Amino acid sequence: MSVSFNAAFVSGTGIPSTRTTATRTWSPAQFISLAIGIGFVVLGITVLARTGSSDWYTPVRTVWHLGHTPLLGWIDIAFGALAILCGVVPGAIRSLMGLLGAAALAFGIVILVDAAPHRMHRYFGVTHVNGWLYVAVGAVMLLAAFLAPVFVSGGGVDVRRNVVTS
Repeated sequence: MSVSFNAAFVSGTGIPSTRTTATRTWSPAQFISLAIGIGFVVLGITVLARTGSSDWYTPVRTVWHLGHTPLLGWIDIAFGALAILCGVVPGAIRSLMGLLGAAALAFGIVILVDAAPHRMHRYFGVTHVNGWLYVAVGAVMLLAAFLAPVFVSGGGVDVRRNVVTS
């Protein structure tokens, strides 16, 4: 909600008053970010339930056809929590949403081109299926962050309060 203050005098009386205009902003990007965030938090929790969290790199388990280690499960939870944060802020936090999308896209591309296959498989337990998921999620988040419109509603709400000074 955006609030602006305008100090003015009530016409003809010389009594100061304040004027508040309240607006609400929202964007379809919020729903996209919320859906992605909730999905990744659920995925991360499921991974940690199956792998445990006693060691970062072992065991490697397949959850929903995606290879995971506990470290990647924690990363999924953090990514999802930040995406949810982007979704609950009115108008969406576009810069953070774009950063998350770019990070997911880059991570997916690194997995797909096998830039560091030993490290990626050891630390994260990922396969090409993971790579395609992160590329798709990153692309959707980037497009939503840059292209989704922002709608403003409720711009006509005015509240006037007389200010009494002594």
